[in-house]
Amino acid sequence: MITIENKSQCCGCSACFSVCPQQCISMEKDTEGFFYPQVETKLCAECGLCEIVCPVLHTKAGSLLPQAYAFQIKDEDSLYGCAAGGAFFAIGKKIIEQGGYIFGAAYDKDFVVKHMMARTISELETFRSSKYVQSDPTSCFKQVKRLLEGKKIVCYSGTPCQIAGLKAFLRKEYKNLVTIDLVCKGVS
Repeated sequence: MITIENKSQCCGCSACFSVCPQQCISMEKDTEGFFYPQVETKLCAECGLCEIVCPVLHTKAGSLLPQAYAFQIKDEDSLYGCAAGGAFFAIGKKIIEQGGYIFGAAYDKDFVVKHMMARTISELETFRSSKYVQSDPTSCFKQVKRLLEGKKIVCYSGTPCQIAGLKAFLRKEYKNLVTIDLVCKGVS
């Protein structure tokens, strides 16, 4: 069972929440507004999956030369409202045109930043611009996995720890998954 004694040992990615077969983990905000897992110990079967998928407990060594690209979208209308040159918007637009699904951070009706799914260009536009706060990805990981297993193209954008959490939750590589993370020194 996952326990967080030192908050620096949790990135709030929600992989543990998403993988729990007993659904005994919830992601709760602390007094500063950051998400951390809370375990209902009476319901826990102690299967250990939450610890297995934790990207902080099980850091995977990556390549010393990660694959990275930088570009700026040339269409000024599309560039307007985008952050960081519009790369995510351009990639997302192309994937939607191919029948794929995009996951990214957007403000909900209550002005809370959550990860959501887009299937249209107008939905994709809600992901534009920087948010500068931790997004809530709890509703997405299972949805992403279902789409990937259904052979759909999926693009997931998030912080590096959210991408690590998603990949740890999935526990295998998918050729139909595109991930986009950003330079991050920790959420505000």
